Amino acid sequence: METTATSAQDRPAVSVIVPVYNAEKTLRRCLDSLLAQRFSDLELLVVDDGSTDSSAAICKEYASADPRVRLCRKENGGVSSARNLGLKEARGEFIAFCDSDDCAGADWLSSLYDAIGDSGMAVGGYVRTEPSGAEVIESAGKSCTMVHIPEILEKLLGARLLQFVWNKLFRKSVIDRAGLSFDESFRIFEDEYFVLNYLSADHTVSCVPQCHYRYFLPEGFYSKYDFGLDAFRKVTEAVEYLLGRDDGKGRSAVRREKVRLPALVYWYKIALGRYACSHTFAQSRVHIRYARHLARRFHDGAINHLSVRVLPERCIYMILKRKQNASMDGDRGQEPGER
Repeated sequence: METTATSAQDRPAVSVIVPVYNAEKTLRRCLDSLLAQRFSDLELLVVDDGSTDSSAAICKEYASADPRVRLCRKENGGVSSARNLGLKEARGEFIAFCDSDDCAGADWLSSLYDAIGDSGMAVGGYVRTEPSGAEVIESAGKSCTMVHIPEILEKLLGARLLQFVWNKLFRKSVIDRAGLSFDESFRIFEDEYFVLNYLSADHTVSCVPQCHYRYFLPEGFYSKYDFGLDAFRKVTEAVEYLLGRDDGKGRSAVRREKVRLPALVYWYKIALGRYACSHTFAQSRVHIRYARHLARRFHDGAINHLSVRVLPERCIYMILKRKQNASMDGDRGQEPGER
C-alpha cells in the first residue's frame, strides 16, 4: 500500500473517502464536485483499488494540485477493502463517503455538518439518475432528529435512505470506539450492513431534506449484481438484533410495538428469488420459512406481502422463480406495495 500527500492538515473536520477502481470516465466529475464544496475544512482520501486504466494518474494529478487531496494505492480487493483503508488513514473528526461514479452538489457536506449537532449520524437525501436519464428524488421530507430504533428504521428504510453510506456523515470516534469496518466478504449490501452496525453503537440520527448528492444508477444494475442471500440474511439479522435490544425495562422494540419494514421483506424476496432459480425446493425451504417470518413481522398492512405470509411454501417457491424471470427494472417499482 502506498500513501501520498502533498501537505498535511493536523485534523480536518471531515475526511471524505472515495474508493476508485477503473473510474477514468467519471472520476474528474466526482473529484471536481468534492473540491468545489462550500465546506472547505476537509481532506479528500482517494483510494485507488488497483485500477488498470488511467484512474491512478488522474488521482495523482489532483493530489499534486490540491493539498487537501491524499492518494492511497493498494492492490485490488473490492470497495469494502478500499473504504477500510480510507477509514484507517482518515484524520477527520467526521467521515463521509462518495463513490467515484457519483458527484455532489456544493452544499452536500455543509448541509450534513450543520445538521449533525450532537447526533451520531446525519442523513441527507439524494437524486438518483436512472440510465435513461430520468431523475428520482429520495428525501426524508423534513428535518428531524430520531433516537428510537423502530422510528429510525421505519423512516430511513421507507424513504430509501438507510442502505447507502454516501448520504450520511459519521463520527470517527464512534467508528473507532466500536471497531467498525466494512465486511469485505460482501459484494452487495455492504453499505447497509455498515450503517446497521453503526446504529448499534450510536442511534441518534439527524435528517435533513436537502438532496445534494447525485447517485448515478449503473446500467443493468438489477440484472448485473448478485443479490446474495447470505449477505442479505446478515442484514436482516442485524435489523432484528437492533430491534431485539433491551430498552432497560426488560422490553425489546419488537415486543413494544409493531415495526413496519416492508422494504426489508421485498429485498429478501429478491435475493431469495435469485437463489430459488438455481436451487431445489428442498434447498430453498428454510429460506422461504425465514421470508415468511420476516413478512409476518414487518408487513405494512393487510395485503402487504400477503402471498409469502399465507401461501404454501411450494407455491411461494414457484412464484419467486417465475417473478425472477421478469425484468428487475420493471419489478422495482412494486416495492412499496409488493404483494
